[in-house]
Amino acid sequence: MRRHAWRRLWFRNDGAVTLFAVVILSSLLLFFGTLIDYARIMSTGLMTEDAARTGVRSALSAYDSWLYERYGLFGRGGTDGESIFKEVVEGNLGEEAMDGGFGIVRTKVGEASLHTSSVLGEHDVFARQVLEEMKYKAPVDMTLEIVAKLLPLADSLKQSGQAIDTLSELRRLYEKRETLLEEALLLQEQGAELIAADESLPLVPAGSAALSAGGNSGTVSSLLERFGEYAGRLSQDAGAEEPVYEDLTIAFEEEASSLSQQLRSASAKLERRHAEKLSEAKRKVEQAEAVNEEMKRVSSKAESSGGYDGVQGKKVPGMENNPASPPAGSELAEIRKSGEQLLRSSAWWTAYRNELNEQSIGGTSIVSEIEQLLSRLAQAMATPQSPVAVQPLALGATEIQLAVQHYETQYTGQTSLIAKRRTELANADIKKQLKEQEDKTATAWQDAGRLLNGLAGMRDLPEHRELFQSVKKRNEDNRLFNRKSGGVENEIDPWRQSRDADEGARRAYDRMEGLFAGMSEMLAGSRDMFYYGEYAAGRFSHFAPQQLLDLIEHGDVEGVAESASFHNQEMEYWLYGFHDPMGNLIAAYGELFGARLAVRTMEGLIASRTLGHPLLVLSAAILYGVEKAAEDMLEFARKGTAPLSKYAKAELSYLDYLRLFALLHGGEEDARLARMIAVIEQNSDLILSQVPTGVTGEAIVSVKLWFLPGATKLMGKLGLLKGRVTNGEYRAAETAGWSY
Repeated sequence: MRRHAWRRLWFRNDGAVTLFAVVILSSLLLFFGTLIDYARIMSTGLMTEDAARTGVRSALSAYDSWLYERYGLFGRGGTDGESIFKEVVEGNLGEEAMDGGFGIVRTKVGEASLHTSSVLGEHDVFARQVLEEMKYKAPVDMTLEIVAKLLPLADSLKQSGQAIDTLSELRRLYEKRETLLEEALLLQEQGAELIAADESLPLVPAGSAALSAGGNSGTVSSLLERFGEYAGRLSQDAGAEEPVYEDLTIAFEEEASSLSQQLRSASAKLERRHAEKLSEAKRKVEQAEAVNEEMKRVSSKAESSGGYDGVQGKKVPGMENNPASPPAGSELAEIRKSGEQLLRSSAWWTAYRNELNEQSIGGTSIVSEIEQLLSRLAQAMATPQSPVAVQPLALGATEIQLAVQHYETQYTGQTSLIAKRRTELANADIKKQLKEQEDKTATAWQDAGRLLNGLAGMRDLPEHRELFQSVKKRNEDNRLFNRKSGGVENEIDPWRQSRDADEGARRAYDRMEGLFAGMSEMLAGSRDMFYYGEYAAGRFSHFAPQQLLDLIEHGDVEGVAESASFHNQEMEYWLYGFHDPMGNLIAAYGELFGARLAVRTMEGLIASRTLGHPLLVLSAAILYGVEKAAEDMLEFARKGTAPLSKYAKAELSYLDYLRLFALLHGGEEDARLARMIAVIEQNSDLILSQVPTGVTGEAIVSVKLWFLPGATKLMGKLGLLKGRVTNGEYRAAETAGWSY
């Protein structure tokens, strides 16, 4: 009975639509409920992302105001960044933020944390901020304040640098060549002295010295005078049973034999020694001629001045406000070409070689005549009774005398070829003037070096050295932090005074060309070091040259020693990187003197060109440059600036030159950045490797699911959700990053 009731209930036709509707509506409810939760999850993600971004931006809004005002750098400071981030996230997503509204998406913040992603002590980060700070300001300032003043002098400095370089090299080769020629001439004179002092000539006798000594005893002439008597005695003894003159004839023959041996020995030695002297003289002349050929190559070689060529002809703003009338480059080019006056022609060398050959032949001729005399003497002694035996002997003695007389006329005495050659090589007037100028230049160079030598010999104060050691530690720590500990500490050599003013001028022009190369790259916008230099010049201290006045005028070292604190030379330290109180000052003021020497030597070339002889022009120009550069250093010490040139009515300060030197020294960028960071750290309580410039914030937010957590969890497993579902809640983390 009960079974039939259930069957009737199950197979009834009324209510079928209601059941179908329930099934359909349940499916729709499941779908839309899951869809609503999914929409709420997506909204939660967007809200969390916006809140995280707002939070990190709010955290970075708290920056170190002192760091920005003093150095133009952004670094997080002030209120704790994580507390700001949490407060902002809570304010946007927390439960309190959801109160008071319908709240379809009511979120709850689980965790909110802030992490540092980059710090100011990283070189890439630091460099980016510096370049951003200076990218508009630096080119304009440098162009208007310095480049516009220097560009008009570019061609004149280029031509004067080439002239100094060429004439200095020619001077070095000229002195080498003239030394070789003097050595050759001395060998010629020694060869002539060998003839005059030879042991064989008094045995003839021949030569002015032997003839003036007088006396014929033990000579060929004495034998000639007694030869007839000797022949007569031989004839008398030949017909006698017992020789009467045998002792006398034997004595005569022994005298002739001894004389022959002495002549033969002395002439052989003369021939060897004379040939050695003349051969060595020829070798010296060949070496001198090779040096002369090298001088020709130096004089004619094409000069390359890429540093100057990069700025020549360029027009920059501000040039019209800095009128200049530099000397024409053609005038300075002519001074350079005047070095050709120092060359000796091919005809001169041919004539000198012929002269040496003739002298060598003259010595050989004398020896040859002596050998012929010995042959004739032997023949005469073999046939003493011949009526013509003595005639060849007398002729031989005469020929020796004539050969020696000719040699002495050519190569000894005040009117000889050697005397004329010495007068030609002596060039007495020029060498006297050169000697006077060189003495003056040496004195001026020594005086100019007193400032830098005084700094080099100055005693460091312990507190200053301790401060530099602190900076060194900061520098090393930062390089280690950036994993750059293996780099070099200094990019330039410690200052050393050049050997002489000539070397100093050449080095000065090399540096000046480097300055113009740096300006060329700056105008082309291709050099970061320029921006770093301008940043340092505007933000760091420098050692005012007025503090050197007492040292220059009165030799007072105590005042300078007390002023040489790190805090008075931050720019110099950044530029040169020496960790002692005097090293950076010596390097900076040494380069300042070199820059002034280059400009003033250019002026000196024009002022001295009327002297004519290229070596006199060179020497006078360098003397002018050294004296005027020393005056400029005094001018800097008195008022901090000095005129750029007498051809340019503009003034440049000591700081302007430091800005230029930053263009000259490229060096290792990481070392420069580490020193810059060390300066900033030393002036503050900050460690830039701990100052955040970029942060990432992470917020973990949850929202309670309204409908089917299981379905939503299934969606998560299918990879459709970023977070995960736990205990009926959707929980996800959102990360946002930002930097200055």
